[in-house]
Amino acid sequence: MGHKTSAIGAFAHSPRWTSGILPLLLLLCFLIATALGLYALSFLRSMLVTERGNELARNAAAVADTLDRVLFERFGDIQLFANDGTLRDGTSNEKQTRLLHYKQLYWYYSWLGIADAEGRVIASTDSSPSSTPRMFPVDAFEFVRGTGTVFVEKVSANPGLEQGKAVGFMAPIYGPGGVFRGAVATRVPVENLRTIFEQEGRLRYGQDIYDWLLLTREGVILSEKHFPEGSEREPVQLEIPSLTRTAINRDQSGFVEETHHRRGGSVVTGYASTRGYLNFSGLDWVVLFRQTHEQVYAPVDRLLWTVGGIGLLVILPLTGFGIWVSWQLGRERNELIHTRHTLEQSVAELGRSNADLQQFAYVASHDLQEPLRMVSSYTQLIAKRYRGKLDSDADEFIEYAVDGATRMQTLIQDLLAYSRLSTSAREFEPAPMGAVLNCALDNIVNAVKESQAVITHDRLPTIRGDAPQLALVFQNLLSNAIKFSGESPPRIHISARREENEWRFSVHDHGIGIDPQYAGRIFVIFQRLHTRAEYPGTGIGLAICKKIIERHGGCIWVESELGKGATFWFSIPDPAQAPPVTHHPREAARSDSLTGRH
Repeated sequence: MGHKTSAIGAFAHSPRWTSGILPLLLLLCFLIATALGLYALSFLRSMLVTERGNELARNAAAVADTLDRVLFERFGDIQLFANDGTLRDGTSNEKQTRLLHYKQLYWYYSWLGIADAEGRVIASTDSSPSSTPRMFPVDAFEFVRGTGTVFVEKVSANPGLEQGKAVGFMAPIYGPGGVFRGAVATRVPVENLRTIFEQEGRLRYGQDIYDWLLLTREGVILSEKHFPEGSEREPVQLEIPSLTRTAINRDQSGFVEETHHRRGGSVVTGYASTRGYLNFSGLDWVVLFRQTHEQVYAPVDRLLWTVGGIGLLVILPLTGFGIWVSWQLGRERNELIHTRHTLEQSVAELGRSNADLQQFAYVASHDLQEPLRMVSSYTQLIAKRYRGKLDSDADEFIEYAVDGATRMQTLIQDLLAYSRLSTSAREFEPAPMGAVLNCALDNIVNAVKESQAVITHDRLPTIRGDAPQLALVFQNLLSNAIKFSGESPPRIHISARREENEWRFSVHDHGIGIDPQYAGRIFVIFQRLHTRAEYPGTGIGLAICKKIIERHGGCIWVESELGKGATFWFSIPDPAQAPPVTHHPREAARSDSLTGRH
């Protein structure tokens, strides 16, 4: 035993071990630890680039969506302005006062103006003769006059205009009988949209940590966070990889590593495109959010110095442990990123929907209904008390006031019903569509009897859905079929058929029909194809149907020709095996009492 101990001690203290083998082992450990450290550094940097790139892409997509929504609101504003009675029939001073009021109310605008039927500006928010244009742009004005639709002027590539870079909207103004009276126009400077980038594009790491750009599809810079002085007169057109990526897929956001167009350094760029909103096609802009690689790598670089100092003391154990921790953290981070991305999308959509709904409900219930109810009550009181006591013009004016107040109340109530479709929605449950149809028929039984309508239907299936909302779909479609039946009594038939993973329902009538060119327009809120004198209503029924069917994951459309009736189709997804077609016990009695046949 003593001999073995002496041998080990001799081996340990041998010059060859201490001067040759041990330094080689230490060098090997250092090289291994260095290689592992470099690998870990590269892995962490790659993960940071991916994580930060996705975050930049999400911010770009959020700003793009907000730009679409803001410009859609301006698209709706110009249509409201065109229907403003003061802007249509008032004096020049009244029109200018109303335009100034709108400019103060909606701060996005830099200029609003009205032109007569010849295109001459007769009122604007800028009354100075030297700056007020004498004529509206000929091409835009002729487009509005000829088509009767809204003209959207995209941002000009020439930044030297008096108004600067701005988006223009123009809509026609019509008088009684559809007589063209002129047009109303607005301008929204691009610089007024910068607050969207600052408010919704701010990253969680600090206010000044990122850079952003707003480009046209051709790459012309419309605005950027740090705009060099004196460059606003010289438009800059970029050719960068992020712009190429957006051109390949407009609907997909993402990120790319590229070179900064001014400073020349490498950056991580998140990109997204504007895609329009509802019936507004959008302006096809590109939103970019950027960070330099130094900013992206900053967390790892700070960690590297700290770990490097400690790693010199315990190289190999900490390196191995760090690799395991990196792998574990990477897997958990990926799961966390995926969960957070899904949660952020849900929260953003829910927050936007709730904000819009709360704002509308507040305005409709407090700021609109109360004064309108007061106006309606007193106009009805005036009509009752003074009818026949004044001249015929006074009676006619009073009748107009009462009718206008009544129609406004109806519009507000319909808007409230439309906005509550989401908040009052119920969980999907098995819904026998035969019973759903019976519920809808109960709600319109008087209209059916008065019109002598003949309503028949096939056996209808049971699906998963919100039964009260589906009954409202049937109720609106049947009411329209009865209303637009023409001179003969309505004849309506409801059927259903299985198509792959969905049920398709149809409501067919023999009424006046619809011109196919308006097949999409009729589902837009407040869009009407007839005057109120011809057919009453507000034009919100089909919009409600569309919102309900889309909530169920389906689609709604119409097939029709003028004078040949119409067939309204809607689909309800049913990916499971098709449930049996059910026949509600009340259907036979309902069919006999309302139609006389089944």
